[in-house]
Amino acid sequence: TVNSVCWHVVQRRQITLQNFLQLKCCFQHLFCYPEHLAQFEKYLQSMNCSEEICLLTTFAQMAQTKQADVDEDFIKIVVLEIYEVSYVSLSTRETFSKVGRELLGAIASIHTQIISVLLDRIRETIEKVGMVSLYLCKELPLYLWKPSSSEIALIRDWLLNYSLTTVENKLACIILEGLNWGFGDHVGIEHRSQCHTCCVMAVLPLILAPAGLFQVSYLASIVRYGETPETSFNQWAWSLVLRLKLHRNDRGVQQSGLAVPVCDSALDTAESVTLHPLLKAVKANIPIGCYLALAMTTLGHSIEKFCAEGIPLLGVLVQSRHLRTVVHVLDKILPLFYSCQYYLLKNEQFLSYMELFLHLDSGVPQGVTQQVTHKVTQHLTGVNYGENVKLLGSMIQTHIFLSDHPNGVGPAAVLEFWVQVLTSQQLWHRDRATLCLLDDLCKAAFQYNQEDCVQKLLYQQHKVLLLRCDTAFCSSAMRYFCHFCVVQVWFAWTVLNMESIFEEDSQLRRVVEGELVINALTPDQALKKAQTQLKLPIVPSLQRLMIYRWAHQALATPADHPLMPLIWQKFFLLYLHRPGPQYGLPVDGCIGRRFFQSAAHVNLLNEMKKRLTEVADFHHAASKALRVESPEGSDRSPKKASCSPEYLTSPELHKELVRLCNVLILWLEEESFQKGDTYIPSLPKQYDAHRLAKVMQNQQDLWMEYVNVELIHHEFQEALNLWLQVQLESHPISASAGETDFTNPLSAKARIMNNLKKLDTPKPPLPLQTMKAPVPVISSATLVSQKDAIQLMRKDLNILQQHAKTAALWESQHVALNSEILDTVPKLYVNREEQITLHVECRGTSNKDCQGAAQLTIQFEGKHKNEAVSQQLHALRKEVRQLQAEAMKPPSLGVVEAAVHVENFITALINIYKVQPMPAIKKVGIGLFFTLVEYVCDETQRNPPTRQFFTSCIEILGQVFISGTKSECKRLLQTILQNRRLCTLLSPYFTPVASPSEFVALYKKVVAFLSEDNSDVVFMLLTKFDLTQWLSMAKPPLSERTQLLESIHLALNACGLEPEEDILMPFNIFCKHWTNLLRYQFPDHYSDFLRLFMQSSSEQLLSPDCWKASLQALGCDSAVTEQGNFKKSDSAEGPVVRDAAKTLLSTEQVRETIEWLSTSFCKLRLASVDFRTFGLFSKWTPYVAEVNTFLEYLIKRLIDTEVTTLAQEPVGSTLQSLYSVIAGLFKPWILVLEKEDASSQPCYPWLESDTPVASTMVCLFADCIKLLHESFKEKLLPSHHGALWLHLMHYCECCTAPKMPEFILYAFHTEFRRLPWKEMHPDQMLMEEFFKIERGSPKSCFLFLGYVLCEVNWVSVLSDAWNPNPHPQTHSMIVCLLYMMVLLAKEEQLIGEEESPLISLLGQTSSLPWQLVGISSYESIISYCNSHYPPSVILAKDAGAELIVKLLKISAGFGASSDSHIHLDATLKCRAYIRQVVQFLSTLEQSGKITLAVLEQEMAKLLDDVVIFNPPDMDLQTRHLALSSLFTETLMMLNNSSITTAESLRGSLRRWIDSRVQGLLAMPLLTAACHSLASVRHMAETTEACITSYFNSPHHQELGWGPILASLQVPELTMEEFLQECLSLGSYLTLYVYLLQCLNTDQTLANEMKILLTISKWLEQVYPSSAKEEAKLFLWWHKAMQLSLVQLEQDDPILIESVVRTLLSIQSRQSQLAEERLTSGILGAIGLGRRSPLSPRFRVVARSLSAFLLVQIPAESQVRLKAGSEPRLSQKAQQALSALEAMSSNKQYMDYQEQLSQACLFIKHPEHCLQDGNNLLSLLVNTLYPEVHFLDSIR
Repeated sequence: TVNSVCWHVVQRRQITLQNFLQLKCCFQHLFCYPEHLAQFEKYLQSMNCSEEICLLTTFAQMAQTKQADVDEDFIKIVVLEIYEVSYVSLSTRETFSKVGRELLGAIASIHTQIISVLLDRIRETIEKVGMVSLYLCKELPLYLWKPSSSEIALIRDWLLNYSLTTVENKLACIILEGLNWGFGDHVGIEHRSQCHTCCVMAVLPLILAPAGLFQVSYLASIVRYGETPETSFNQWAWSLVLRLKLHRNDRGVQQSGLAVPVCDSALDTAESVTLHPLLKAVKANIPIGCYLALAMTTLGHSIEKFCAEGIPLLGVLVQSRHLRTVVHVLDKILPLFYSCQYYLLKNEQFLSYMELFLHLDSGVPQGVTQQVTHKVTQHLTGVNYGENVKLLGSMIQTHIFLSDHPNGVGPAAVLEFWVQVLTSQQLWHRDRATLCLLDDLCKAAFQYNQEDCVQKLLYQQHKVLLLRCDTAFCSSAMRYFCHFCVVQVWFAWTVLNMESIFEEDSQLRRVVEGELVINALTPDQALKKAQTQLKLPIVPSLQRLMIYRWAHQALATPADHPLMPLIWQKFFLLYLHRPGPQYGLPVDGCIGRRFFQSAAHVNLLNEMKKRLTEVADFHHAASKALRVESPEGSDRSPKKASCSPEYLTSPELHKELVRLCNVLILWLEEESFQKGDTYIPSLPKQYDAHRLAKVMQNQQDLWMEYVNVELIHHEFQEALNLWLQVQLESHPISASAGETDFTNPLSAKARIMNNLKKLDTPKPPLPLQTMKAPVPVISSATLVSQKDAIQLMRKDLNILQQHAKTAALWESQHVALNSEILDTVPKLYVNREEQITLHVECRGTSNKDCQGAAQLTIQFEGKHKNEAVSQQLHALRKEVRQLQAEAMKPPSLGVVEAAVHVENFITALINIYKVQPMPAIKKVGIGLFFTLVEYVCDETQRNPPTRQFFTSCIEILGQVFISGTKSECKRLLQTILQNRRLCTLLSPYFTPVASPSEFVALYKKVVAFLSEDNSDVVFMLLTKFDLTQWLSMAKPPLSERTQLLESIHLALNACGLEPEEDILMPFNIFCKHWTNLLRYQFPDHYSDFLRLFMQSSSEQLLSPDCWKASLQALGCDSAVTEQGNFKKSDSAEGPVVRDAAKTLLSTEQVRETIEWLSTSFCKLRLASVDFRTFGLFSKWTPYVAEVNTFLEYLIKRLIDTEVTTLAQEPVGSTLQSLYSVIAGLFKPWILVLEKEDASSQPCYPWLESDTPVASTMVCLFADCIKLLHESFKEKLLPSHHGALWLHLMHYCECCTAPKMPEFILYAFHTEFRRLPWKEMHPDQMLMEEFFKIERGSPKSCFLFLGYVLCEVNWVSVLSDAWNPNPHPQTHSMIVCLLYMMVLLAKEEQLIGEEESPLISLLGQTSSLPWQLVGISSYESIISYCNSHYPPSVILAKDAGAELIVKLLKISAGFGASSDSHIHLDATLKCRAYIRQVVQFLSTLEQSGKITLAVLEQEMAKLLDDVVIFNPPDMDLQTRHLALSSLFTETLMMLNNSSITTAESLRGSLRRWIDSRVQGLLAMPLLTAACHSLASVRHMAETTEACITSYFNSPHHQELGWGPILASLQVPELTMEEFLQECLSLGSYLTLYVYLLQCLNTDQTLANEMKILLTISKWLEQVYPSSAKEEAKLFLWWHKAMQLSLVQLEQDDPILIESVVRTLLSIQSRQSQLAEERLTSGILGAIGLGRRSPLSPRFRVVARSLSAFLLVQIPAESQVRLKAGSEPRLSQKAQQALSALEAMSSNKQYMDYQEQLSQACLFIKHPEHCLQDGNNLLSLLVNTLYPEVHFLDSIR
């Protein structure tokens, strides 16, 4: 039996080992006697590893038997033995853990019940085994296992009662994950649906606990800390529950895909106690709880409960981004609703969640939170954005497929539901996911012939939008959709068909075609007329007509799309439509071309033709099963591209599509279809007349024969398979039973015999035959005799050569025959004129038959075969076949014998020569070599066998006898040069170094042989000249080396300026030899190098690469310039080059080289007319880059040497001499050279066309100057001139000639600008050069020098100016700087330059020492500005103009600092500045180029400048005079302006005084107004304003009227006019000051009386125009009272009488002023005058003083001069007092009751007399006018 066999094998295996008899009973009692197992382990340890593994494998293979009567105990013992050894035993498990895992997995795949045994043993030993058990369980085929209830309970216990990090918990997870939860027939527990629910109930608490934890903190943990045990468990839980079949619909899905109804009832969360944890999770909105509720409970099985309670749970899943889960839920739920769709279609919540699902899966981020959620969701699901939409599409396709089965709702219901769901979303036509799903739906509708239902829904939406006059669907939606028509072709097909229905229903197409046919309108005109006629609410644009829509869609549809033929059919149905009969017209041409009249539409037709050609090419290639790319613009969508590559369309369909495309191209190109003169049946076959007739008859039957239906079914099946795979979660299944069982020992013999039968029967060995040597033996005598050897070999060589010639003849004949055939084939067929007659019958009419067939005679050219040519071709092909047969025969034995004989001779010769290298043998070898060379010809080279033979023979002979032989070098070279085709064959053995004495001569021969057509020969020969070895071995003398150098130079010249590509390789060899020779014993050939290269380069005979190679050899390329800047000395060059640079050229050689180059180039420049006229660059342009490198290296070495020599010592004349050397080196290149004949034109350095290359030389010159400056700037003393100064002086001397060409100057200026001019220190000499250039040099020189000087740090240059006693040169430099800035500021090129240094310099105006500029210099500068600047410069707003004005102002002294430095002539300079500004403004005003507002503004600016003028160390009087003079200049503006402008300026001046002037500042302006203003009116108003402003300051209380008396100067010539203007203008204060001045001038009684009378007269003349002027009269009244009392004290009756009259006159005027209305005029006389402009308080004072005078002067002869007696009141006095008292009752004077009362009491008081008049005035003024400060003197 099998059992006995198994035990026997075990027993035999154990017997072969040492003392294994004791283990015989081990298997039976392994667990009963553990010590046996320990003993077995001990023996295992004593074996080597291979034997141990072999033993365990043997046990495992015995346990894997498949027989029905297998011994389960034996298998169990083997399994437990392997487990113990591999995992439990500490001594063996490290070795056997992996092997044991594989063996146990193999056994479990045969006997799945063993998994239960292992699980039980793992439970017992889990503490010992630990984490290793996880790896074991992963290896076991758990998907085949059927666990029992107790095992489920054990797994549940491990899950619930152990933490997530323990081995038990992880082991339970692995086991549950490995189980098969699908519905296969061959697997374990799926047929018991309760198990799925029980599993969830078992693990539900543990699933929900981490889920709740995840709800709170998973986001933070996943983002911050990575994956935790809780998150890992959560992911495992999700993967498990999605695999469980919990829903009723899940259990009905079989592998066949059919739905089987199951009637088991679902659980209710509210009623079932076991679902209490699930209910809590649902209430907490935990996603996994929501899913389980929908999958297990009535929420997912009842329509009502799902609508009421389930949709919010679906929303939780969507919002938490468990989109894959949502697809599973929809798959379970939606079959309930397809028959009652309105429940969901009317549910806004469901629709919103679907919209959110599509939005989230499209991957559009919305804020940081959602972006984080994206990452979390990807971490959870591992699905990219868009994958869930693809999954949803596959699920929908599955539902459509299932709905078509018996008892299904039908595909239409599913299609209608999803179309309505998707089109209910907002802006669905812009959402890629929605369009993708709609495309799938449209494809399914096409497959199931349900397109009508989809079109109907889209058409309804279309009509609704039209009725709403909303073009969103018609224009925006479709236009956006058109961008994706390449991808969503199915959707495009449906939409365009729907739009076609609309176009037909609305009659739009019929009317447009009618207008095109009947009225011959353009499409635009026809569309507009159709809109008018049909009165449609919205008519699409011209491009929206269906003929254009189908055309564009045809262009965009991929070539391999199934709908491609149908879309072209739709286009041609419109394009070839013949609308004539519809309008009562005869059948005419097609309508299509009428739509394509414009250029754009014609271009569209051309594109369509091109597209059809591309599609035909594509399908032609595809018909040959080639993998081709779709034509451009027609790439398949990603979804299509994802189809299985194994599917391949039938080649026959591709061929049919090629034919169709060719037919369509003919239809599109045929013009006669459009004219209507084509008889369709008579068309050739390629037009497919039958199909064309159907198209022209508008037959709408689709061309389904061209549709790739198989591809549609294939793609649909792939979608079904995708969802089915997600549902089933399939696992790999073991091999089928039909396969060969290689583990069965009983079938081993049969397998061996079957394999042997496949081999052939062995054959007997071949019989032996004696062979005769075919080649004669080589005689030893011929090996030492050259004559005999050659004679012997010639026989064989003749045979071989003749064979090669025969083969070449065959080849030539074959080529000739082929050529003749090619010439004859075109003559095989010819066209001949033919004529045939056709009989054509008509169909007749309804009542008449055909009366007779029509006879049509047709003439055409037909194809005819030329029999003579055919016979000729047959004969030629026969000859070719014969020739091929002849050529394919093997060569004759004589040829073979000759070849072998020659080979044997050469072998024997070489073998004997190696043993005995005798000269005779060598002579034979040399002779044989050249003999073989003689036999090499074109024929032997063309025939591959002879070519190979001769090549190998020459090779071996050349290597042994020719290579390295001195005597054969010349002969071999001569042979090669005579026969160039042998060069490749012979050159490897040419070794000229073996003959040192002939080396130069041989080299010369090669150089002489150089030409373009033999460059390859020369190159191969040059590679054999090992120059380095020759120099080191032969050590040739200088003369011989010089000859070689000149020979190489000659070769380089022969290569030319730009060596041709063919000659480039020998040229590189020449360059290498040149550099090797140059560096050998340097500097032997250094002077030759310079001389030869100078000579050749001047004639452009040399390539620039020669210079480059030579400079590299000298090490002169280590400082190569890069973009105009020197590299650091520690450049990236290797140490070899730098070392060479140190050793090759010494310092003295550098100096000598520079001197030689300077002299040579100068001589060369003047040597010929060309160089004098065109400069060196005319010939040296190709070499300038290398020359620059050389010069740069030399200059850098020179500068470094000088710097090292100087060390830290001061620099004397070294810098000057260095600059002279450098300038001399560049002089012949870039400077103008004067001829000896001064009258002739100067020699300019280059032509304008050479500017780019000349600029590089100028750039190098600038870089050298920069390096010189950088090297010496730290070592210069202040008295020394730096390199930049020397360079600028050199520029001024050599580059600024008046006629210097501008292109030369531009190059200079561009490069010189890069120098660090900020570090230059200019002096007086340089500034003088600048001014000379300004006067006599080109403008660009002036601008460049100006730019340079603006770059200078002038603050540093002029630092001496801040010393107490600056140097006189500093004075000159600051004046020069000011001149320079003024000169440059008018240049637009400098001002407008970006980051202009001039603007920067002008911006430093405030920080420069302008105090040293004297008045004479400043006036000269002002004069220049006056003559060179436009007056508008003071108004310009650009930075330059503003800064130059600011410069002039600050340099004059305005805004000068209050530091201790004395500003020279500040007042005079400020006067000059103001005078110039006033002059500019006056000029602008006179020319009308300035507005009054701007003029007033500028005058105010000048006055403000004067106000801030405050030089230090100036006393008060001097300051007064200075300010007065400045104001005088400013006020000249009023004199210079027109009357209108002056009046405006007067008002502006008055306003400025009121706002800006107060106190003593008014005094200089007061004096200036008296001196400068020509108009007395302006003077009167200005003086009044100044006096008023003076009293606005508190300082007047200390000084009083004294400053005003000193400042006011009334003009003597116009005094009366001035006084009258003051009276008329109300300048009462000015008049008061004038009175005071008069009183001070003449202090006599007579003068005082005169002044009193003047006051009285003036009071009669004036009447204040406003309340502002009224208080000034109080000063007059006070002075009049004061003077009157003085006169009355004289006790002169006449005087008293005169004074009394004066006082009564004043009283009368006061009384008039106190009236409330004016008394002047007729109305005033009768009391109806205008209201008085004076204030009530003034009338109180005036009436009080008037009453007081009447009381004190009772009569004209009486005056109360003494107090004491009661006054006697006259009638007028009583009236006056009454009027005064009556004022208190007037409403106007209610605020002045107290003052009126005081005045009345004062007047009536007997102690008051006329002497107290001013006291009464003071009393009233103090209370009524406290704010008026000019009254303080009378208070």
